[in-house]
Amino acid sequence: MAERLALLGGKRLLPDGFFKKWPPVSQQDRDYVMSVLDRGPSSADTPHIQALEKEWAAYCGTRHALVTNSGTAALHMCVAACGIGPGDEVIVPAITFLASASAVLHHNAIPIFVDVDPATMLIDVTQIEAKITERTRGIMPVHLNGVAADMDPVLAIARKHGLVVIEDCAQAHGSPYKGKRVGGFGDMAGFSLNQWKHLSAAEGGLVTTDDDELRAKAEMVRAFGEGIHRGKRREYNSYTMGWMYRSTEFVAAFARSQLTRLDELTAKRIANGERLDRGLSGMRGIRLQSIPEGSRAWYWFYVTWMSPEDLGIDVPPARFRVAVQEALSAEGLHAGLWQTRPVPRQQVFLDQVGYGKGCPWTCGHYRGRVRYAEEAYPGAEAICDHTVWLPSGFAPDNGPEQIDGILAAYRKVFDRIGEVAEYAGRMAEGCNKGVL
Repeated sequence: MAERLALLGGKRLLPDGFFKKWPPVSQQDRDYVMSVLDRGPSSADTPHIQALEKEWAAYCGTRHALVTNSGTAALHMCVAACGIGPGDEVIVPAITFLASASAVLHHNAIPIFVDVDPATMLIDVTQIEAKITERTRGIMPVHLNGVAADMDPVLAIARKHGLVVIEDCAQAHGSPYKGKRVGGFGDMAGFSLNQWKHLSAAEGGLVTTDDDELRAKAEMVRAFGEGIHRGKRREYNSYTMGWMYRSTEFVAAFARSQLTRLDELTAKRIANGERLDRGLSGMRGIRLQSIPEGSRAWYWFYVTWMSPEDLGIDVPPARFRVAVQEALSAEGLHAGLWQTRPVPRQQVFLDQVGYGKGCPWTCGHYRGRVRYAEEAYPGAEAICDHTVWLPSGFAPDNGPEQIDGILAAYRKVFDRIGEVAEYAGRMAEGCNKGVL
């Protein structure tokens, strides 16, 4: 029997500073960023931004890329450039980060949620067509947790119904699907450069597309709706609704430097993830994410499915996973709860207040009716009730010592899982501590 759990007063297993931080910062990173100061910062269309756009397009195998100030902005640029607007519907998986759906709302369109396969955590392609109406304009598959969605059937459905496809690649930089990197399958794609992502610049975003017209429209959305004519005097004339979604050259410089090591860092991330897979596979009470045919695990956050049912423990799964998360965290492992409810269960969708008067759901352009509270998303609900996520720990600068430390923490907790279950039984109903 393992020693007493730290959660219940025992000695903590992993000391402070055991895990290395993400992203790693090299001298090259510092030199790239300092080059901006040395030359003098500029506010738009700078050398590092132009270079990053070329380099990212080449990396993804697309004709174009645009740098923006967040992954959310990138997705909104895609929605707007594709002509999606008031009265239109866009299909979005029920498990994702809010931005996938809010980018649709930003352009006065309606997210229509499709449940996910609880094993893969990806959009259930068999349920998409049932949600298509005469108002549907697009599908937004999300490549979740570094694993590519099953794009062949998504693209086939889109072609059949004349829909645009916008890939949400925020968690999947470079992730492969049948030998090709994500970001070049759909009409457009959005990436995030948030601190935690595979390609990190602390914050920022990227758009990819092969279409010249879509690129031009997205560029106008990025900067006040103005037409961009490089080498010519600025016109100061907005042709469409636009936002201030430009990024800074500091972000672009840091991202460019990180990009030179992305494949190397990803290879280390994969090695760490696979070591964790081997160590956790077969551990009673834990299930791992299934990888669909054609995809490969690229390991963003590392997710484990906590299954009290498999252990014969009579505790609600949502409370059990919180208890496990707290037990792991008490041992020095930064474990968290990435999502506590499916996106359509978030209050903005239940209340449908939107812009303050019910828009876009109640505006005159929308002829449909959607009541998210009446919909069933059992796959998404199961994921929210069962999963614990590791946001760092296995990141590339960590190695076998840290991975083995993670495994030791899991073993310690699950060796005394009965005590964890008793702790869960004493917890308040609906407790959601440890949200990432």
